[in-house]
Amino acid sequence: MSWNYRVMTLDGGQSYEIHEVYYDNAGKPNAYTMNAVKPFGEDLRELRQDLMWMLKALDEPILTLQDFPGLEE
Repeated sequence: MSWNYRVMTLDGGQSYEIHEVYYDNAGKPNAYTMNAVKPFGEDLRELRQDLMWMLKALDEPILTLQDFPGLEE
């Protein structure tokens, strides 16, 4: 299993948030954090790295609830 940050819209495109998204062994998204995440680091280097990973999420397709069949919000 792997994870990364992804931009998600859970309200039909009215707003966008960054969530941690988890993938199965085939690389398909199968879970996400219920709440949006915020940058975190125990020092400035870690905070910068976390922000860079979040910025990378902006280059990926936006996910919606339809990308997680069987999961409810």
